[in-house]
Amino acid sequence: MSTTPELSIVIPVLDWDLAPLLAQLAGEIEAAGLAAQVEIVVADDGSRSRVRAANREAAARHPFIRYGELTERAGRAGIRNHLLARARGRYVLFLDADVLPDRPTFIRDYFREIARGQRVVCGGISYATRVLTDRKYDFYVYKGSRTEWLPADRRQQAPWRYLFTANVLIRRDVLDRIGFDAKNFRGYGYEDIEWAIRIGRQVTIRHIDNPCSHLGLVDRETAFARMRSSMENYMQLARLHPEEFRHTGVFRLVTLLRRLPSPLLGTMDRLLERLFVLSPANSLCYLLFQLDKAVLLASLERGVTIRPAGTGS
Repeated sequence: MSTTPELSIVIPVLDWDLAPLLAQLAGEIEAAGLAAQVEIVVADDGSRSRVRAANREAAARHPFIRYGELTERAGRAGIRNHLLARARGRYVLFLDADVLPDRPTFIRDYFREIARGQRVVCGGISYATRVLTDRKYDFYVYKGSRTEWLPADRRQQAPWRYLFTANVLIRRDVLDRIGFDAKNFRGYGYEDIEWAIRIGRQVTIRHIDNPCSHLGLVDRETAFARMRSSMENYMQLARLHPEEFRHTGVFRLVTLLRRLPSPLLGTMDRLLERLFVLSPANSLCYLLFQLDKAVLLASLERGVTIRPAGTGS
């Protein structure tokens, strides 16, 4: 491998089997003769010992894969900044551990964008491949089809909103200027959206159809709990970037709800959660999910602490 590869593929991992993703990436790299131009850099952020052992073994099969483990948890933003410090490529391709490229020409399609001089390219997310097929995961796929699994021309209408760190290519000089905000975003969610807003103010974000399937599905109760745990970060996002927040779908509803007294907002939150749990239809669940998100944001604006899911009386 050359001292400075053209492309670094960086992958943060936490309790996920990387073998399928590494095998697919390595297969394309070797078949296309790209081993001298590509490195894969993996960093583990505190997986269980058996997962770390399996991923170490999978990474050791190819000389262009560099694997490391953090001694202390860095979090979603911190782990990506750590990977950037280790990456040597002129371009960096961020992938999540729980994805799998949909196309056999995945890396080569990104090299075409590099040849065109693009600085930020987002390939998109899909759910075309599923390894978790139980019906309890159907809500997550339905939600993803409304918010993530979108064609490039649709995503291009709001480029920063659909810049997914699960699958995005960025030229290194952009990353050197605009890193992830690990100080203000320590919990779950929205550190990637905040980062995308700052990137979009300085650089053109190009969306293409070169998706990865998101394999790490969760049941709807877990999705609901994650949404609730991410609201502090969402509110931080709204405070840091009020203009962009005004262009989100939830903004108008929050504007109306913030006029309501806190006890009424709490009652609405508990009711929406109960209806969400009881609803048999994914479409209705999604509506209740979005409505409760607005109620929680309005509550935060009034200084109310968000309770964990399942703790309503």
